Amino acid sequence: MRFLNRKWAEGGYDDYTTHLYLGVYLRHLEDIAPDAPQNLRVLGAVSQGHNLAGSQVAATRLDRAAKVFHLVISVRTIEGDGYLEIRYEGIDPDAVDEHAFEGVDYLLTDEIDVAPGGEQWEHRILLSPDGEFVIRFKDLQLKLDLPKGGQDE
Repeated sequence: MRFLNRKWAEGGYDDYTTHLYLGVYLRHLEDIAPDAPQNLRVLGAVSQGHNLAGSQVAATRLDRAAKVFHLVISVRTIEGDGYLEIRYEGIDPDAVDEHAFEGVDYLLTDEIDVAPGGEQWEHRILLSPDGEFVIRFKDLQLKLDLPKGGQDE
């Protein structure tokens, strides 16, 4: 992790330092936003490095032929529990750790960045109890499935 490390995510810093790290990361998101695909900007705005904390991984799927990785996480919304599917496109299938989420309890934090070389994007996710998932991609799609609103039919 480049901005929000494990010590930050687990509350190991005082309030001032915690807010400083988060402020630097949020400024970074603003700096890269003009060049980022729209859905990447949306993911950054939704997450902001801490809003997905505590979310659990519901499913993953690697499609080698299509060069796509699907990550589905459970999220809490004001309407109830839902699922956020992140579809990373233009990946190198051999560089994706399909087993990174095995034994993971939940997500601690995540970061969006420009990948080295500047032609791809990078999403880094810090995992609990340990580990980190990093994926490089050219574009991504988001799909949010919310619970039914409990309306009478």
